[in-house]
Amino acid sequence: MNAPRSCASCDQTGCAMNARHGVTELPAERAAFILDDIWPEYASMVAGIRRPADQLIAPGLVGRPGLARYAWPGAVEHRATVETARRHLTMRRVAKAPGGVRQRAYLDRDAKLGAALAGRIDYRARHLVIAQNWLVPLDRAGVLGGRSYDVLMNRYPFAEIHRLLDRAACEVGPSDTISDFRAPDVLVERETRLLASARYIVTPHYGIGSLFPGQWTQLAWHRPPHGAANRGERTAYLGPSLSRNRPDIARRIALNLDQPLIVIGDSPGASAWEGVMVEHRSRGPGMFDDVGRLIHPATMTTQPRALLTALARGIVVCATPPCGLAPEDYKPLSGFPAAPHPSQ
Repeated sequence: MNAPRSCASCDQTGCAMNARHGVTELPAERAAFILDDIWPEYASMVAGIRRPADQLIAPGLVGRPGLARYAWPGAVEHRATVETARRHLTMRRVAKAPGGVRQRAYLDRDAKLGAALAGRIDYRARHLVIAQNWLVPLDRAGVLGGRSYDVLMNRYPFAEIHRLLDRAACEVGPSDTISDFRAPDVLVERETRLLASARYIVTPHYGIGSLFPGQWTQLAWHRPPHGAANRGERTAYLGPSLSRNRPDIARRIALNLDQPLIVIGDSPGASAWEGVMVEHRSRGPGMFDDVGRLIHPATMTTQPRALLTALARGIVVCATPPCGLAPEDYKPLSGFPAAPHPSQ
């Protein structure tokens, strides 16, 4: 992960954190940050706005991060050892289970871990900055009453996930990897209500942020350093070939190519490519060699790190609006509506 950056060291000027646009400020009262997985964008934001008296809480093991994903910089209280351990033991146990089984297990563990973290919030904190996974558990614990809060988004809201997957399912047809999970209605409704009541929705993800006009605090993605311009002319597809990543669209594009489609991060035996000329590559430093265009028709993307790497190498990214990038950073694949601007 890149180290947290400040406005003095970051070359991103279109971000709400940039000094020219007014750094996001916390209310005057003491604030508590209840964090989850560390994203470099959120680490930079927290480093830029936290005050000495503010409280930072994150999962951990015996007072330490335990895992790199919880290694937030600064004086962080790493709490809920038992529930943190149970969360990761469960993740290992269901790693190879069907998607619906995995997601239900994740939600159950997140609910218990969020409840454990809720009990550690300082009673003097009048404003909370909450990782999205903890929003509903903290509400159930009663700690949101009488407090304002901002939400750090690490995925689409459940309601939008359902909408995007349902639309894809209508186009793809029966698929275990599209229809295998839906969050309970009561959870969807509660998250929707709580997000609407937040002071700010904080995210670098354009697709997520555009759902919250008037609430969105836009951060800039941390981008890799610009490399030498790519001279390649090949077309690549970012796998794996799960139905929600729309290999059916990539397959149609591949049929019109003069050279084999480069398929990155997929099994050479994947049935999606039968009868199509493809070249399989593993993810890694050389995955974009001789690539000039990257197609990414995925139903949704949470962190477009590979797309940002491609852009840094001068590769043209052709993607769908839920890819997370701002509209000026990619070319929309035909057949998909452009992402709306938050002011619309």
